[in-house]
Amino acid sequence: MDPLTHAASGAVAMLALPQRPATRMALPLAALAAAAPDVDVFLASGPLQFLLLHRGITHSLAALPLLGLMLACLARPLWSGQASGHWRFVHVWLFMSAMAALHVWLDVVTTYGTMIFLPFSCDRVRLNSVFIIDPLLTLPLVWAALRWRLLRGRILFVLGWLLVYPALGTGLNALHTATTQERLVAEGRMAEQITVLPDALAPLFWRVLFVEKTPRGRLVFEQSLDVFGRPRGPEIAHKAAPEDMVRRLASVSTVCGAFFDFAILPVIVPLRPQDAQTPGGRAYLLHDLRFDSGLAFARALMAMRPNADIPFQLMVELVGDGQNSADAASGHIWTAGTRLASERLRFADSGRDSGWQAPRAPGQASFAAWLVGLR
Repeated sequence: MDPLTHAASGAVAMLALPQRPATRMALPLAALAAAAPDVDVFLASGPLQFLLLHRGITHSLAALPLLGLMLACLARPLWSGQASGHWRFVHVWLFMSAMAALHVWLDVVTTYGTMIFLPFSCDRVRLNSVFIIDPLLTLPLVWAALRWRLLRGRILFVLGWLLVYPALGTGLNALHTATTQERLVAEGRMAEQITVLPDALAPLFWRVLFVEKTPRGRLVFEQSLDVFGRPRGPEIAHKAAPEDMVRRLASVSTVCGAFFDFAILPVIVPLRPQDAQTPGGRAYLLHDLRFDSGLAFARALMAMRPNADIPFQLMVELVGDGQNSADAASGHIWTAGTRLASERLRFADSGRDSGWQAPRAPGQASFAAWLVGLR
């Protein structure tokens, strides 16, 4: 979720309380606490660190009490004895922990994926119910934060919207997933891994991704849906990253393993021969379709952002027997003599780019790596 929504949610939560600390710092500190878990982006010096750290340990349920304690220590105006109407420190601690938990909730309902079970599991949880920027969620929060003199009942209604609106999206997602599955079965198609994603202006618009084996190979299809889950445009087909290639790359590279843990239904695109770093090598771009839109106006707006490009990219260079003719001859990208020669992670929006480098051997992504980052 975007920083504005996080900060506004903290301010509204403070306004909803029956009794607030009598200090002008109450709302700013609540807003800061609700945005605080995203401090992890400042700890990542490169794209691999970003994948391993962002929405990682600072978003973990197990770490919430510790993060709340740290925030409470920094929020001295709320519990200092010199402040009129101050809270007890334990109450500040509980409130700050709750704000961190509210942040985690708003991240979980998006499509990015949040590692809330660290350090016990690296699984990413995503409910796919809210688009990454959603005015129907953000604008009521901003309005309530600016109109802080509103009756408390209205403030509570807006705060409740943070739970009701994503819950509505989660329900619609499940409904559209079932509807799409029934439609594809009725068409006689053997679709796999059906994933429904919110589009801009969800719940009015959605997108569906699914995999299907065709005479052209294994393809990932995407299609725009309306509020009722009905197709509102043609299907667009993309070549799916071969499963054997994904498994092999993940087994020989920490970078590739981290990327495939993050990606949803990765697709593959051959790069130009001149993009290869090694004579005789073949370069490929892998990415997923998660951060796109089926709406023309949304795509136009996304194209206006600085450094507009595919947000999360993995590029690999493969060398070995048959690489020059692998696609043309058999369609198999990874053959018996293939090896990974170099790799590159590029995140266009943040400007993080590892550049082409030798593969990083697996086994380096321990829990300590999540805490301090990989160098």
